[in-house]
Amino acid sequence: MIRSMTGYGRSDFTINHETYSMEVRSLNNRFLDVHVRMPEGLSTLEHLVREEIKKRFSRGSFSVHVKASSAGAEELKLNLDVARRYVEAADMLRSALGIKGELDISTILSLKDLFGRTEAKIDEKRAKGAFEAGLSTALEGVLRWREEEGRAIKEDLLKRLDSLSGLVSTIERRAPEVIEDFRKRMTEEIRALLEDKVDEWRILHEAAIFAQRSAIAEEVVRLRSHMDQLRGYLELDEPVGKRCDFLCQEILREANTIGSKANDLLIIQTVVEIKGELEKIREQVQNIE
Repeated sequence: MIRSMTGYGRSDFTINHETYSMEVRSLNNRFLDVHVRMPEGLSTLEHLVREEIKKRFSRGSFSVHVKASSAGAEELKLNLDVARRYVEAADMLRSALGIKGELDISTILSLKDLFGRTEAKIDEKRAKGAFEAGLSTALEGVLRWREEEGRAIKEDLLKRLDSLSGLVSTIERRAPEVIEDFRKRMTEEIRALLEDKVDEWRILHEAAIFAQRSAIAEEVVRLRSHMDQLRGYLELDEPVGKRCDFLCQEILREANTIGSKANDLLIIQTVVEIKGELEKIREQVQNIE
């Protein structure tokens, strides 16, 4: 089953009678990237987050945010030394500059650095079990989300591959007609120039050269092979995003070659449609883990 790289999961867990919430979000990324924000009291458990994500996922940008549901996990601490320095500075200003007025309690309470927050100490051993359970629940949510989106992406890709196959069939039907059209057109042109004195050998020779230069059979075979391989990757139960992206590049390469070699308006127009459909496929592939 293919998986998207976009996902979301959350959980709540309790440590020392304090409830914490954890949110995990994942977005597209070529590699595995993890960013963690959590209370300082739980910072020693951050390595668990990175280890578990590496075990479960191979690609994606993960943002993990852990916060206390209430202020109970923190203690408000008044910094009296800072308050005294502010009051002393105010007294110096009044004395030196002759400024009138007094500091009231509302002004003092609004002063910067007057209060600090110290988090309640947490026993790591006791906290680990609850934290791991909460982390597991959140990551399971991310996994389910990515799997659900992966199913939708797979369904869309298979439909687009069917459309791509139909366009390739159009090219396959048209390719033999291009040579015959060239032979007929050349015969008519020579007949008009030489007044019905047609050199059949010359026509066959020129048609053979044209056919050799515009032959696209090998490119079509490789293109279909890449498409079949892409379908096969979509059935694997492992990360295949990078391989699918590489195959899209190879399909584009073959399509471009067909367009440059086929001296025919219908084939060129069909190649343009193939490239448009392939671009939509590639956009979806970029979302696959």
